[in-house]
Amino acid sequence: MRVQEKPIQAVESPIDDNDRYTQDPPTSHYHVPSVRVVVSILLLFINYFLAQYDKFVLSYFQADVIRTLSLSSSEYGILSGYATGIVYALLAIPVAFVADERLARVWVLSISALWWSICVIFQGYSHNFWQILLARIGMGIGQAPVEAISVSLISDLVGTQWIFLGER
Repeated sequence: MRVQEKPIQAVESPIDDNDRYTQDPPTSHYHVPSVRVVVSILLLFINYFLAQYDKFVLSYFQADVIRTLSLSSSEYGILSGYATGIVYALLAIPVAFVADERLARVWVLSISALWWSICVIFQGYSHNFWQILLARIGMGIGQAPVEAISVSLISDLVGTQWIFLGER
């Protein structure tokens, strides 16, 4: 038994391909004053910079930390990389899911910045490996949502006509 093949016919699209590029992009449904946008982006930049700095500040004082806390090379390696990196990677998605609500993002970012700042203070008061390890893990928990939420907030604040500035 032989199956009869039907020729494939082209279907007309109701949208002209050229119209896609000539239409104005959708605009935001609310207007944010330019001063507020600039201040918000500046604060998000400072927040992101401090999150990155706090991750690497331990390496700037490596010799002092090893000497003061009597750490081995493997203990220092755990503190400088794995302690924050694994926690950061594992918690970034769940915390971003919690922050997915439009009104919750600012609160999650604020609470996480407060949390990691407290953990940085605890790092300064640490007297042994386990104390500083727990403080570094806590810092990783606080820093996990910073990048995702910051990018999300900036995309809401900045109009589509300015997105090209962030892609350079």
